[in-house]
Order: sequence, then C-alpha cells, then structure tokens
Amino acid sequence: MREDQRCDVAIRRAAEWIAKAQPRVNEDRVFHLLGLAWAGSDHRILQIAAHSLAAGQNSDGGWSQIPTLPSDAYATGQALVALKESGTMSATNPAYKRGVQFLLKTQHGDGSWFVKTRAIRIQPFFESGFPFGQDQFVSAAGTNWATQALAYAAR
Repeated sequence: MREDQRCDVAIRRAAEWIAKAQPRVNEDRVFHLLGLAWAGSDHRILQIAAHSLAAGQNSDGGWSQIPTLPSDAYATGQALVALKESGTMSATNPAYKRGVQFLLKTQHGDGSWFVKTRAIRIQPFFESGFPFGQDQFVSAAGTNWATQALAYAAR
C-alpha cells in the first residue's frame, strides 16, 4: 500500500475514533469538532459535534473552560474558532456575534485578555513580559484564541 493510501486509512480510523469519543469539557468539544472537520467527516456528524459545543455558550455570550468557572477569552475564543473553522457556524450567526460581544467587553485596554490559570503550579514561574503575572501563560493563549475569533468576525 502506498504511503498516501496508508495516511487515508489512518485518517479514516482516527475520524471513526473521534466520532465515538465523548468530550466532557469545552476544550474536549473544541478539538472533537476540529478533529472531525480536519478528517473530512460527514456534515451530519459535524453538526452534532457543533451543536454540542454551541450548547455550552453561557448567558453572557462566552464559554467556560469547565462548567464551574465563568466565561473567559480562552474558552470563548476556542469555541468560536472551532465553530467557524469547521464550517458549522458563520461569523454572522447570532451565537457567534454574542461570543464576539463577550470578547469585546472583556478585553483590557492594552489589547490583552485576562484568563485565570487553573494549572497546578509545578513548573517554576518565569516572567515573559505578558501581563497578569502568574496567569500570563494561559492569558497569552486566551488572547491568541480571542484574536483569531475576532479576525473571523471582522472579515
């Protein structure tokens, strides 16, 4: 079997596994949807995954990393990017627009977003220059996701 054929088989097998997976938190749902989209899954399967992700939108327009936390830029940006990149939601959809409004309301004056870390501190902290001290690593990632989501809305 040629390498490209082996890759096609591996992608199909991965898509079958992903389709059966049961995502539990927002990031699981984000990459569940993206993995299915990247693997070229059937539109019906994508819609089911997208509906599951979209259903996690909070009343403030954002998404939470886990149900017990408030909405933040990391989870919101990820959800919006996955919905748009998968082709299951346009940036003109009312849910997408509510997410954009959440991001616009929560952006800091310097252009960044604050995201509270939930990681156990096992790695020594080092100052990178990004705002928010001990929370700067996840805040930088949240700022990146939020910016990508807003870029889709601006196009």
